[in-house]
Amino acid sequence: MNPFFSKTKIVATLGPASFSTSVQRRLMAAGVDGFRLNLSHGDFEEHAAVIVSLRKISAETGHPVAIIVDLPGPKMRLGKIPKPITVRRGAKVRFLPEGVSRPGPGIFLPHEISGLAQGLRPGSIIFVGDGMMQFRVKAIQGEIVETEALVAGVVRSNKGVNLPGYNAPAGVLTEQDKRGIAFAVKHKADVICISFVGNADDMLAARALLPQSGNYCPCLLAKIERRQAVNHLDDILAEADAVMVARGDLGIELPIEEIPGLQKDIIHRANVAAKPVIVATQMMLSMVDNARPTRAEVTDVANAILDGADAIMFSEETAIGHDPVAVVRIAKKIARQTERRLVKSGGVALEVRAAIRSEDSIDDLISSATCDVLENRTVDLAVTPTATGTTARRIARLRPRPWIVAITDNPTARNILALSSGVFPLGVPSVALSDFELAKRIKDAGLLRPGTRRLVITSGSLLGVAGTTNSLKIIDVF
Repeated sequence: MNPFFSKTKIVATLGPASFSTSVQRRLMAAGVDGFRLNLSHGDFEEHAAVIVSLRKISAETGHPVAIIVDLPGPKMRLGKIPKPITVRRGAKVRFLPEGVSRPGPGIFLPHEISGLAQGLRPGSIIFVGDGMMQFRVKAIQGEIVETEALVAGVVRSNKGVNLPGYNAPAGVLTEQDKRGIAFAVKHKADVICISFVGNADDMLAARALLPQSGNYCPCLLAKIERRQAVNHLDDILAEADAVMVARGDLGIELPIEEIPGLQKDIIHRANVAAKPVIVATQMMLSMVDNARPTRAEVTDVANAILDGADAIMFSEETAIGHDPVAVVRIAKKIARQTERRLVKSGGVALEVRAAIRSEDSIDDLISSATCDVLENRTVDLAVTPTATGTTARRIARLRPRPWIVAITDNPTARNILALSSGVFPLGVPSVALSDFELAKRIKDAGLLRPGTRRLVITSGSLLGVAGTTNSLKIIDVF
């Protein structure tokens, strides 16, 4: 695999189509940079086995990947359905609490939502599976909600349910979430996704459950999927380590026509804050069943990159799709082609630079100065020894032409950096290295391409100490 094929990072959700070791190995070879484990499905034992498998493949191939654990959050979901149910438009479908006996024949959808019948009235619309299925409430009989299907489709177990106007509980992680965080910590997951974040307090509550000492410090990612989160985005960005534009629920909780503009705004504000940002949901959904994406989907992926996304994430496409590897290969080609246009236009870099021009922090000054030097065509690579990844991310948000090799002795920081655009993380025993040793490490890792002769290296007053980066130098490699 060519580590420098595309700067945009790819996240693949694992599921029945990609749980096998052979498919995981092929996905990694195709260029996946992060693997998402959705705790809404499966059990801890299954997920633990997958983490072991991914770590082993990563170590064998030398390809760093982020293990991403996605918490269910207080999301409303359907219960277990023995096999997928095909629903025709106009069909009578009844929702009932999981565990309640069916009163007769017909289509029944079990759910895990407390008080669903009490919160609905005739005429209410129930959205299922990111809004792909819609049901109008016709009548309510005790705990059974009788509906009419407004669209045809297939319903599967554990699909999310949305009721526009419903406010999910905020400020308190569910007990299932707390168990999920404990699981993630036990297995040293690199990224933990907090679902249905409402404000900064939700991130602080999650962080309080992480280890308060030691070298292990996972990335806390805030999923932006509620109006409340949009309204408190700056506060959330201050407490989160990364964010996700979770368009599935966001496109139901808010008017769908607002999503394109919100996506651009969220990405830009995350770039300014130097926080990695992932765009997710229905990126190439047609590839669940088809060999090629639609033209609109190709354009959607490209526009997310042009907006400034660090990574794009696939859900059903790689979890249950007929060819997960093909999804990744096509996404990489789209990314590479789009990045050429991004470098020429300089759009993202110019917008971020304009936003941080008045900042006077040393980190911002160093990142800006580094990118100024990287604009010189004789410079081939940026090298950033880093304890936490902060310097590399601040440079990456300005989308320089050359790649950034982030050298770190922290395995978790290395894997998290795999999600930052244009960054190749390289693990070393110690970052307290001389310029000659840095260049040798890069060369031994096969990261000096033919013709590479000049590097920009950032450094700090205290080698290996976080937060001390305050200088840069240019060296020639012979």
